[in-house]
Amino acid sequence: MIRNLLLFSLSMVLLTGCTKFLQPAEDRLVGSWTLAYAEKQRLFNTTTIYTGYENGVFYFYDNGEAIFDDGQIQMRGSWQLRLVNGGYYDANGNWQNGTHQVFVLHLVNFQYNQVLHWEFDDSYFTSNRRFVARYQSYSYDYKYVFNRY
Repeated sequence: MIRNLLLFSLSMVLLTGCTKFLQPAEDRLVGSWTLAYAEKQRLFNTTTIYTGYENGVFYFYDNGEAIFDDGQIQMRGSWQLRLVNGGYYDANGNWQNGTHQVFVLHLVNFQYNQVLHWEFDDSYFTSNRRFVARYQSYSYDYKYVFNRY
């Protein structure tokens, strides 16, 4: 009896403390995020790149709407996370064949003639407050790291 009660209590503590990690990825991404940094990587070389979106806030809403606001220009559009089954390069640059999470962000501001379209081959959460999105080009692996705002 005591053993069962102890197991039940331990299970409740673990499940309550891990609810953010048990949420679907779409729910975890909803909220405000900043682009901490972006970099392009090769086998023995990593270079930080400036995207122009490091000084603003990305807002991801549960209806798929997205907004970027840097205090001067506001861009509106949509975001999507979806699971895809097929070939992709993982975080270590190794070819994998399986399920991976694609992240797409499309934002526009017609008044300022600005369009942002990012489509990442793979994306994942490293913690509750950090989201990483990657894509592979012919020469580089690009990595974008977002922090919860």
